[in-house]
Amino acid sequence: MLKKVILLISFVVIIESKAQHIYYPTSSLGEYELIRESVTNFRGTQYTNRPLRYKEDTLKQLELIGTLDNSGNSSYLGNDNLQIKRPNKVGGKIHERRMFYNYIGAFYSIKKEDHVLVINPVINFMGGQESATGKTLFQNTRGAEIWGNIGGPLKGVGFYTYFTENQALLPLQYQQLQDSLNFVPNELFFKKFKKQGAVDYFQARGYITFNAAKNYIKFQFGHDKNKIGNGYRSLILNDFAPQYLFFKINSDVGKVHYQNLFTQFTDNGQILGNTLFGKKYAAIHRLSIDVLRNLSFGVNEMVVFDRKDSTQANQFDFNYLNPVIFYRAIESNLGSRDNSLIALDFNWNWRKRYLFYGQFLLDELSLKQLKSNRNWWGNKYGYQIGGRAFNFMKINRLDILAEYNRVRPYTYSHFRTTQSFSHFNQPLAHPLGANFSEVILEIKYKPAYRWFITASIISTKLGKDSSLLGRNYGSNILRDNNTRATSNNAAMFIGNSQNLIIADFSAAYMLKHNLFIDLGINYRKQGKQENRMLTFGLRLNYNQKRNNF
Repeated sequence: MLKKVILLISFVVIIESKAQHIYYPTSSLGEYELIRESVTNFRGTQYTNRPLRYKEDTLKQLELIGTLDNSGNSSYLGNDNLQIKRPNKVGGKIHERRMFYNYIGAFYSIKKEDHVLVINPVINFMGGQESATGKTLFQNTRGAEIWGNIGGPLKGVGFYTYFTENQALLPLQYQQLQDSLNFVPNELFFKKFKKQGAVDYFQARGYITFNAAKNYIKFQFGHDKNKIGNGYRSLILNDFAPQYLFFKINSDVGKVHYQNLFTQFTDNGQILGNTLFGKKYAAIHRLSIDVLRNLSFGVNEMVVFDRKDSTQANQFDFNYLNPVIFYRAIESNLGSRDNSLIALDFNWNWRKRYLFYGQFLLDELSLKQLKSNRNWWGNKYGYQIGGRAFNFMKINRLDILAEYNRVRPYTYSHFRTTQSFSHFNQPLAHPLGANFSEVILEIKYKPAYRWFITASIISTKLGKDSSLLGRNYGSNILRDNNTRATSNNAAMFIGNSQNLIIADFSAAYMLKHNLFIDLGINYRKQGKQENRMLTFGLRLNYNQKRNNF
């Protein structure tokens, strides 16, 4: 029913829409993470949350925060931008009639006055070794991305689709998630592959974009991920969980930005083949204001809900389609059964070289309990504080990130397991769920146009449940709050307290545009379990996956 309503709304709005700018596809910005994470609209959202228009928005924002230097950022983005890119020159002459690579960033392309189409292959071959099992790790990915617009360059309706077929043997810690929680990180349904522990899965993402109301209101509809925030992580909405159905409305009036996000998730029931998975839904809205040109504050509200009638059919509650009223008021009037969360965030750009940001998420809180017993289980909240420095110490293309995250036990969970803040058994916010504190340090360096070097260290302290069927200490957000181990002694790191250290280094060399050779070194220690990994890879139009949780 939700799909039918959204499709109907989308069709009507498309008919009435004005000229539409095409948004950067996710793969175009994903390679150079500095670009992806620093292209900020100064309202606390990244391109995955509020897509940026080609060149005029993206390059403008890069310039504002001081990342447009001789690193070749503008050239890299421009090569992906068929809308404003001139054809390749061969022997000093422009050739527009070749079959392939008329444009650097397009394997096959059509560029006309009223439409643009780009088709690119997606390839990733990775192999390596891990010390924990001595096994040979691998990933084999083949697919394609297709994007463009209908209605002319920088006009009309934009579209993007990405699909791949994958076989992989993942590191030991992620194989354990396959066995215990029935998911492959970042992915949907999977099946076992030939080799013991290996998996086979298909990934498909896609969306359409269009504008209305003289470009003040922007729409996006499809299957993909979304993220709110400027950090390495997000405690509000992260892009860790796999893609999902969504309909997004972004409204801009002066210094005010308002976003509505309506989604359909898969609940945490047992994942088996040939079954219709249970559904749950979320309505998320965010209001942000530019207090100054370089300072903004945001207010976020999220509610997760399911509705089952006598036939056990799960339906979207149309009360939550209201785009402006506080969802908490609706949720209370409906009987207060749903899982509501609120959050505040800010970001401050200082001297175009430093970006400071933070988030505070509140799931539940009792001021009375906070004063008398700060370890009451229902005091569920988390916070983030972080900063980025671009061209650190005046070294071009050297960028630093430092971030701290802390989330109390039982945050994001609910009395109804189907209403936890999760999708396909995976957290929608931080990948560790709850009951942890984390420090992240990351260095990015681009010594030359073709080189991409990243080094990071993550130090985490967490309280884990002894087992999935053991006592519930508030780490696993999929568990029922009624099974909690304590009500008055929910201190941080209760349960099986462990330290987790992850050190990661990666170097990528770009042979041709978006064709990379990779070297990766990863060290992970959780409790007494250690694992060291060395990997090599070759990829085309594919973003590196990171073993960072």
